Amino acid sequence: MKRILKKILSVGLALSLTASLAAPALASEALGEELTEQNILLNKDTELISNVFWSSAYSDLRTEYAVVYEPNRSVKPIVTYGDVLTDRSTVSSMAKQLEKDGYRVAAGFNGDFYNVNTGLPIGLVVTEGILRSSDAGYHAIGFRKDGSAVLGKPGIKVTAELGYKAAGTSTEVVRQVMGVNKARVSNGGIYLYTHDFNAKHTTGTTEAGIDVLCSVEKGELAIGETVKLTVERVAETASPTAIGEDQVVLSVNLKSDAYHVDALRNIPEGGEITLKITAADEDWEDVEYAVGSLYSLVEKGKVVPGLAAGVNPRTAVGQKKDGTLIFYTVDGRKPGHSVGASLTQVAERLVELGCVTALCLDGGGSTTLSITEPDETAAKVYNVPSDGVERAVTNQIFLVADNDPSGKLSHYYVRAEHDYVLAGSRVNISAAAVDTNYIPMDRSYELTASGGTLNGTELTTPAEGGEITVTASGGNKRGSTTVHAIAEPDEIIVRNSSGVAVKELEVAPGTETKLTASAVYRHLPLHADPESFRWEVEGRIGRIDEAGNFVSAATGEGKIIVSAGEKSVEIDVTVTRLPLKTVEDFEGKETVFDGRSADGIRYSIERGGENVRMGHASGKLEYTLSPENSFAAEWLADDSVRINSELYTSLNLWVYGDGSRNILNLLYSDGEEDLLPYEITRLDFNGWQLVTIPVEGDHFEIQGLQIVTGDISYMDDGQGGIAEVYPEKPSSGTVYLDQIVASFGNAVDSTVPEVKAELDTENWAVTAEVYDAVDGVPAEDQIRVSYNGEDIEFEYNRRSGEVTVALPGPGESYEAMRVTVTARDASGNIGRASVDVEPNGVEHKFTDIGKYWGATYVDFLYNSGVTAGYADGSFRPNQNITRAQFAVMLYRYLRLDESEYADVALPFADNGKIADYAIPAIKALYTEGIINGSAGKDGKLYFNPNNSLTRAQAATMIGRTQEKGYDTVELTFTDAGRIPAYAQFYIQTMAAQGIIGGYADGSFKPNNNITRGQMAKILYNLM
Repeated sequence: MKRILKKILSVGLALSLTASLAAPALASEALGEELTEQNILLNKDTELISNVFWSSAYSDLRTEYAVVYEPNRSVKPIVTYGDVLTDRSTVSSMAKQLEKDGYRVAAGFNGDFYNVNTGLPIGLVVTEGILRSSDAGYHAIGFRKDGSAVLGKPGIKVTAELGYKAAGTSTEVVRQVMGVNKARVSNGGIYLYTHDFNAKHTTGTTEAGIDVLCSVEKGELAIGETVKLTVERVAETASPTAIGEDQVVLSVNLKSDAYHVDALRNIPEGGEITLKITAADEDWEDVEYAVGSLYSLVEKGKVVPGLAAGVNPRTAVGQKKDGTLIFYTVDGRKPGHSVGASLTQVAERLVELGCVTALCLDGGGSTTLSITEPDETAAKVYNVPSDGVERAVTNQIFLVADNDPSGKLSHYYVRAEHDYVLAGSRVNISAAAVDTNYIPMDRSYELTASGGTLNGTELTTPAEGGEITVTASGGNKRGSTTVHAIAEPDEIIVRNSSGVAVKELEVAPGTETKLTASAVYRHLPLHADPESFRWEVEGRIGRIDEAGNFVSAATGEGKIIVSAGEKSVEIDVTVTRLPLKTVEDFEGKETVFDGRSADGIRYSIERGGENVRMGHASGKLEYTLSPENSFAAEWLADDSVRINSELYTSLNLWVYGDGSRNILNLLYSDGEEDLLPYEITRLDFNGWQLVTIPVEGDHFEIQGLQIVTGDISYMDDGQGGIAEVYPEKPSSGTVYLDQIVASFGNAVDSTVPEVKAELDTENWAVTAEVYDAVDGVPAEDQIRVSYNGEDIEFEYNRRSGEVTVALPGPGESYEAMRVTVTARDASGNIGRASVDVEPNGVEHKFTDIGKYWGATYVDFLYNSGVTAGYADGSFRPNQNITRAQFAVMLYRYLRLDESEYADVALPFADNGKIADYAIPAIKALYTEGIINGSAGKDGKLYFNPNNSLTRAQAATMIGRTQEKGYDTVELTFTDAGRIPAYAQFYIQTMAAQGIIGGYADGSFKPNNNITRGQMAKILYNLM
């Protein structure tokens, strides 16, 4: 067992801070191998000792903090709580209050256990000599005026002489008070309440009882004292009784024994009651402050047997034989910082530190240590609370001193930003002058270092490592700290920009990867600058700088080697084929071509319909060519976009031509000249066409778009030359652009990503594999997973393309589940696969679907809020669906917001026939271009809300809700020729996805009416 000694810098100089890396042989039998220790003198005879241990049992660290306090009159222990006993407050908030009251907080800790519902402390509370809460038979620690302490069971007894004699006798009626400011138990006897009990300043009782309200005439509620009370009122009440500042209440529940109930009931109003407060041990009679403890840990130098198990954060207090107190905390539930300790381990540790008696205070998330460092004027939390933030607790213990500066220099407090570093790393050093009252003061000093290089307050540690002492000197006073520079770490760990440790790396050519390295020595992480490592690349795969920034080159395999001293780690690197890159898909609120100026062109975003080739949107160019703009219309983008022409050699883009024969140009910069035209295509076609153009030169920066007339003729200029003749009449048109992709080697990707998904019943999860024939394994942001139509989180392996989705349950019964995995490649192609989990042990939602083939789909959409059914509890699955019913179901499926379409005016001549329940849905779907209506014989547009809907019409409207980019298949239905042209594309793409199908006889029956049940299945499949 290592004995902790105070380090003395020189005769007459106080310790500022020392830190050391403990020798390997040192260990705590309770906590493990001791790795580090650090001592800070906080105030007179008050020192913080911080230690880090390695627990081989948990393969993790343990971090402890022990404040060693030798009782003295300069620093005194006090106990605090909020405005009332039931208040909960943090150690920090109470420290701030003490500082406002003129104290300097040397250290503060959480106090007693408490009832989590009421906030009441479990045991004793004494402040300023007043008994605030009785001990309830538990242990406690009490502090005297001189700072000394008593630990044990106080055995507080409150005796009440009730001021009258028992009937027919000369015997004074005397009763014991069961508790002071404790929750009244139904059959518990007599309780005493003061103004401090709760925020309402009442008894807080809710059951009927006898309350005796008294005024305090003489004395204080203090251990060893007698208090005289005058009875103001005796009342039977079921309501809480209010208590003034100079009042108390004796209270008993009517369910208690008549011995107690009658004793209070018979007290005469105006009578006198005498309270006597005693302790089992007279050592408690001069206690000024005290706080309770649920567990005793150490008695007579031995660990108390049978302590509760469990490794957690802990707070405790122990006393050595000479009266020295050790206020102890150990952090927990923080992997990599501290695993925590059991009560037995804490007890054993306090015995190791010399304690003969020790008590456990509240722990877990309550464990908090706050200190005022010597160079600070306010306290701050020093440990790492397990909740991530401080927990409000019932009471606190503080070590406080006066906050009056002496103005006389005592020493310098010096500390390093990091105590343990990799050799060669830089460390910031701070120093402060401290006066004889341990308060920082303004005094100049000089910093010197025993090794390395000091540049102002920055120490660069030597490459060969070692212990460097940094000293602040001035006014014949000094202070120092030690920085440990480790030249030979035990382990080097390399992480990517997401903080994930990597052993291998797969990157595309020309990409930059930020790597960071960290070093570990004897289980401790070392602070390390990137430049303190040596970074090397093996193989012709790229280059890496001294900060760990790796830029890949050509495809191939190699290694990145990271070294410090003789220790190194190798990262296997594979530079893979280059994936295509989306330059613009027109789906976002901002696009590449958002413009600052235009001449003859209007640019906007088109959403939905045949004018979109991929996704939900495209770029729309409406232009007019005229003599005024020299038949050359231009659109200039706000911000230019540069294509990396070292990697990408071409651009693929979809163009919707207008057959005008005009020329569509890309405006670009070659790095020397701006707004150069580059021909994309001549618009001599109608509809969508994929165009590929080369990316030339070392610099290719997109700046805008241009359309010039293609209707030019040539004639002899009469001087032996040729003159261009432009058209006389203006030319106008509309062109659409979609999915601009950077490519290489003229690669074009028109194949949807492959997605395979299945149910893993053993692990109750859905697993899927995704892969794209051109781009390889997609990036994580190209994957979407939905559970019953809602996006959910998933695990993704970037190397293998494996997706894992944990399913809820399984329980005894569950509803149907549908998990859909969707993958999108850079070219906008979309692949998907779904896994269905049949319901188990649940009842159907409607009365008429028990034997219906699509009952699962109907139940599913009911649970999703898409379908509702009829008032009689039926669904009527074989009934034809009306256009209005269809609109409502599709609207609910899409989860559209009614408020966004409230002001839409429907153009239908039969608006009056549309039921109120369907109007919001029809407004929304009309606005989104999903439903259009049909022209009547009178030329007006009708919605026909009560008409039945054909399967072809339904397929078209449902298909319009999907983004473009899914695969299509040739239709092989026996009646495919009868499918209307307007529906063919949508049926082709939904058939490819398995969303829609035909009948058993091989037909599709496009003109048959669609039923409510069929609609349920289609919407289910669409999820």
